[in-house]
Amino acid sequence: MRQITRFLVGFAGALALSCASGGARRGADIPDPLSRMEILARILVLEDSRSLGEGSILGFLQNEDPAVRRRAALAAGRIGDPLASSRLIERLRDREPEVRRAAAFALGLLGGAEAGPALVAALDDPDAATRGRASEALGRIGQHAAGAAIAKAFRKALPPSGGPPLRIRGDDPGRVDDPWVELRLQLVALARLKDAPSLTAALLGSDSTPLVDWWVSVWAAMRVADPRLTPILLAGTGAEDPYIRALAARGLGALKDPAHLAVLRRLADDPNPGVVIQALRGVGAIGAAEGGPIAAAHLDSSNPVLRREALLALAALPSTGRWRSRVMDNVGHPDPWIRSAAWPALVRIDAEDVGIVLSTVGPDSDAGVRRAVAGALAESLGERAAPFLLPMLKDDGRVVPAVLSALVRARGQDAAPTLLDHLQSPDMGIRAAAIEGLSSLEKGAGKTFTDAFARAYEASLADEDIEARIAAVDALGANATEAGRTVLRRIAATDPSRVARQRAMSAVSEGFAPPENGSLRLADARRLAAVYDPGAQSLYSPHVLIGTRHGIIELVLDLVDAPLTSSSFVRLAQSGFFNGLTFHRVVPGFVVQGGDPRGDGYGGMGSTIRCEYNQRPYGRGAVGMALSGKDTGGSQFFITLEPQPHLDGSFTHFGQVLSGMDVVEKIRPGDVIERIDVFDGREVR
Repeated sequence: MRQITRFLVGFAGALALSCASGGARRGADIPDPLSRMEILARILVLEDSRSLGEGSILGFLQNEDPAVRRRAALAAGRIGDPLASSRLIERLRDREPEVRRAAAFALGLLGGAEAGPALVAALDDPDAATRGRASEALGRIGQHAAGAAIAKAFRKALPPSGGPPLRIRGDDPGRVDDPWVELRLQLVALARLKDAPSLTAALLGSDSTPLVDWWVSVWAAMRVADPRLTPILLAGTGAEDPYIRALAARGLGALKDPAHLAVLRRLADDPNPGVVIQALRGVGAIGAAEGGPIAAAHLDSSNPVLRREALLALAALPSTGRWRSRVMDNVGHPDPWIRSAAWPALVRIDAEDVGIVLSTVGPDSDAGVRRAVAGALAESLGERAAPFLLPMLKDDGRVVPAVLSALVRARGQDAAPTLLDHLQSPDMGIRAAAIEGLSSLEKGAGKTFTDAFARAYEASLADEDIEARIAAVDALGANATEAGRTVLRRIAATDPSRVARQRAMSAVSEGFAPPENGSLRLADARRLAAVYDPGAQSLYSPHVLIGTRHGIIELVLDLVDAPLTSSSFVRLAQSGFFNGLTFHRVVPGFVVQGGDPRGDGYGGMGSTIRCEYNQRPYGRGAVGMALSGKDTGGSQFFITLEPQPHLDGSFTHFGQVLSGMDVVEKIRPGDVIERIDVFDGREVR
C-alpha cells in the first residue's frame, strides 16, 4: 500500500497471533498485552472478510474500552450479519453515548424489525445524537408504527417557543456532532417512512403555519410529496436561502397540481439558477400544457444548464408545435449536452413525422445523444418506436444498453427475443442491460427466463467487472423458480466474489455467506488502525487535486471513517488510473460522477471494495462511492452539488471538497479528468 499518512510502528509480536485464524476467544477475554490499536487492526481484518470472526466482533462489543465497543458496533453494522442484532440492542443501553449512537446506526444498517422496540425506547435517551440515530435507524428499517413517536421527539427537541428560529443555510449540512443532528435525523427518518401525518404533526402548528424555517423541513416535505405538507413548501418559496426555494419548487412539482404553476412561474424567474432549474423540473413534473410558456422562456438562455432544463421540461409536456423551430435550433447546438435534451423535446413535438426528422438529421456523433434519442423514441412513440430502435442495435456498446432498455419500454413482452439474443454479447454492459430488461418482463408475464439467466451468469464469469454477474444473480432471485433456487445455491457456494455469493444467499433466504480470507493484510491493518488511536503522532489526511478544463478541485479524504475506500482511491490516482477518464454523469442540483473507463456507468476498476458506511452527512461537496449494491464500490465516485440526506448511510462517504466547488458546478458530461495528484504531507505524486 502506498504511503498515505504517517503511522506508528513497533507493534508487539502478539498482533500476528491476535489476528490469526482460529482466534475464537471473546473480545472481553483478550489478554492485556493487546493494545487498543491491535484490537482495532483485528476488527479491520474481520470487516474486510465480512465476518464476525467466530464471536470476536460480538465479544469486542463488550470490551471495557468504549472506543473498541464503538468501533465493533460500526463493524457489525457494516458486515451486516443479523447474528449481531441482539448484542447491538444491548449496546443501546451502554454507559457511553458514542457507543449508543454507533449501535443505533448499526441496527439501521442491519435493517431487522426486531430492533424496533429498543430503538423506540432510545428516542428517550438523554443524549440528543443517540435519539437522532435511533430515529434514523427506525426510518431505515421501515418501522412505520414509530412515526408518531419520532414526531413527538422532534417537537420536544425544538427550541423553546419564542426563542430564535431554527435557520440553517442549505449549504451547511451540519457536522456529525452538530447541535441540530437530532432534529435533522428525525425529519429524514419521517421522510424515509413517507409519513405525512407525522411530518405534519412535527412541522406545522395548529393554524398550519410552519414551525421552523429550515432546509431539512422543506426537503422532507418535498420527498414525501403529500398535499398536507403544502404550507411548508409554499412558505419555502419565499425563503431567503435559495436552496430552500429550490427545494420548495421541486416539491410543488412533485404534487403534480396545475394550481401551483403560478408559483413555479415566479420561481422560474428567480435570480438564482438553482431555483430556476428546480422550477423548470417542477413544470415538467406537473405535465400541464400551461407550463409550456414557462419552459420556453429559457430556450435561448445563455446558461446551458437552464437551456437544457427548459428542453427537458418541454419534452415532458403535451405535444405542441408552437416551439418547434426553437427546439430544432437546439438539436444542432454544438454542445452535446444540449442536443441530448433537445432530441426528446423534438421527438415529442414531431411524433407523427419522427421518421422524416431522423432521416433528415441523421445519427448524432455523440454516444450520449444517441442514448437520449433511444429513450425519447420509446417514451413518445411506444410500440411505434421499434422500427427506429432496432437499427440502433448495431451501434457501439455504449449505446446498445440504452436501446435495449428503450425496447423494453416500447414493446413490452415482444422485446424478449431481442433481449435473449443479446445475453451472450461479448460486451458486459450489453449483457447486463439484457438481463435487467428480461427480469423486468418476468413480472406478471406468467413465464420465467431461468435458463437464460443461468447461461448469462456463466458467460459473465470471465468479465473483469461483476456488473453483469450481479444482474444475473438478482434476476434469478427476483422470480425464483425451484430451478433458479438451485442455480442460486450453486452460485452461493462457488462464485469467486463474496458479493455475488451473498446476493445469491439472500435471494434464497438462506442466511449469511461464510467468510472469505480478508484481502486486507495485517501490516495494512496496523497502519490503518493508527488513525483510530488518539495517542498516535500527527497524521496527514490525503489531499487530492483533480485537474479539469475548468480548473482544480481539491478534496480531503477521510481516513478515519473510510480508510479502505480512501486508500483505494489514492492507489488508483497514483497509478494514473483516472487520468483521461470522464465525468460521465452530471445531474444539476444532485451530483457529478466519474471514474468509469467505459464512460457509460457500467465500468469499473476490475475489482470491488467493501462499503464503509458511516455517519458523515451528505452535504454540499461530499464525495461518495458509486455502487451497484452493497460492497460493489470500485473506481466510480461522485460529488454532491447540494445536500442529499437520502444518501446518508447508503453510500460510502469518503471525502469532502475543500476548494473548487465553483469548478464542480461547471462540469459537463464528457469533461475529462486531466490528472489527479495526491498530496500526503510530503510530496505531490
